[in-house]
Amino acid sequence: RNVGENRNVPLDILSFFLSAFAFGGLIYALSSIESMLAGEGTVALIILAIGVVSLVLFVMRQLQLGKQDKAFLDLRPFAIRNFTLAVSVILVSFGAMLGFATVLPIYLQTSLGVTALVTGLVVMPGGVLQAIMSPFVGRLFDSYGPFPLAIPGAILMLAGVGSMILLNEHSAVWMVICMHVSFSVGMAMMMTPMMTTALSSLPDNLYSHGSAGMNTLQQLAGATGTAILVVFLTRGTIAGTEAGLSEAAATAQGSTMAFTFAAACMVIVVCLVPFVKRVSNEPEHVEVPAA
Repeated sequence: RNVGENRNVPLDILSFFLSAFAFGGLIYALSSIESMLAGEGTVALIILAIGVVSLVLFVMRQLQLGKQDKAFLDLRPFAIRNFTLAVSVILVSFGAMLGFATVLPIYLQTSLGVTALVTGLVVMPGGVLQAIMSPFVGRLFDSYGPFPLAIPGAILMLAGVGSMILLNEHSAVWMVICMHVSFSVGMAMMMTPMMTTALSSLPDNLYSHGSAGMNTLQQLAGATGTAILVVFLTRGTIAGTEAGLSEAAATAQGSTMAFTFAAACMVIVVCLVPFVKRVSNEPEHVEVPAA
């Protein structure tokens, strides 16, 4: 039985196309950031400009339609401070995680010289632990709220990726496994409480829009984090090669730069998490003014 309240909302075709140009253009530009920095990304720069202009128009359009409760993607959830803080934590963490997951295999196979099979085995314990912990994290969240999980989780993520700054071409594989496990366990402890807290901060009439907005921005954050960390990896590797380092040492240097940026992102997360408030009761249907 459908217990939700259904209502007919017209599809705004203009918003549909603006969102495609906005988010598609931004993600394409982010994936081409290295060529733009090298002075070869004329097409990417044009697409970036189109994406930025489309995004501005899209936001203006949604704010206008939101006043009539007809928005394609209602932005009013971001006027709620607790939702915005929790989503910010999620986005920074998700961007750092995807970028970190892209750089780590390159470091393992190029600097440490391990095979693709070993690379998969290195990251497997962290993934398995995340899967095992998920139901327990949910039960602990129901009993104790977000902070006993999210704050230690953020610190574990910072410790995991921060310790990778110390890695070089001679590091042992078991060290990488321990660091990755720390990051993965912290991720499992933090992400579910933050997502639940973010959506629980919304009134019923904005819940679906908040979920859609968070999922949309997660994809953009993932593309951003991956693009930036790969730029640091590439630039550090090129600098090391020009300085006469071996390929393994140069890649390790680039990886260190990328891990340093990821660690800086996690410092931001650790600072933001304590400001997210626990939502004790499910909010009722209320009208939220446009942002």
